[in-house]
Amino acid sequence: MDFVEWMRSIDLSEKSVNNYANAIKGSLTNWAMRYGLTKKPISDISDVDELTVLIERLSRTTEFINRNGRGKGMYAAALSNYQKYVQSQYHGKPNDYGPYRKQVEKLEAEPGVPFDPAGLEDARTRVLRVVVQRRGQRKFRGELLQAYGGRCAITGCPVIPLLEAAHITPYLGPDTNTIKNGILLRADIHTLWDLGLLAVDPGTGEVWVSPDVDDPTYRVLSGQPLKHPAHTAQHPALSALQQQWDLVHKKRDEAALGMS
Repeated sequence: MDFVEWMRSIDLSEKSVNNYANAIKGSLTNWAMRYGLTKKPISDISDVDELTVLIERLSRTTEFINRNGRGKGMYAAALSNYQKYVQSQYHGKPNDYGPYRKQVEKLEAEPGVPFDPAGLEDARTRVLRVVVQRRGQRKFRGELLQAYGGRCAITGCPVIPLLEAAHITPYLGPDTNTIKNGILLRADIHTLWDLGLLAVDPGTGEVWVSPDVDDPTYRVLSGQPLKHPAHTAQHPALSALQQQWDLVHKKRDEAALGMS
């Protein structure tokens, strides 16, 4: 069964079928090749983990973010459906990485083992390790996905493969893997968070975007309210948000003094 037949089998509209198929073969493949993320059409990728890594990287490109926004999420939906199609060919559970499932489960169970590019692991395992560690431990990420209804707490993005378990305060071992010290973020937003270019004002609950980030895609997020889980007990701890807020602005103050 090819991708078009699969989409029809899950009762997508003919318009969606055509849009998603054309996006995978056309624009998305062109962007991925332009950014050097693949040398072959996305429609030729049948390996789950290879596709997952490609989606992670492609979703962070400015072109994808801008065009996906103008297309009201159509390109993200195309990638999500193609990933589900590829996964279905393994007859496994979503995100099981096909024949590498056991290897990934082992990596997910490791609490913060450092990535060693000079080690003896093969290249595929190293790539998987990066993806697994970036997304967060499986249990922690699963709890955040459930709490936030599978949507980014800042952008509202509902594309599950692009969502990561972010620690509000830095990861210092398993004890920091608590839901009140976690927040579900889209991959590119997680990067800005870790770089101290994005935070949440604990006093107002609004998103703050550093003036250093001038891309309108992100500037529009500044001043937006943080999207909380439905249950109050799962809301981010104010003390954690305050700590991250103080850390971000301390670094900015130090940087300003160093430049003066």
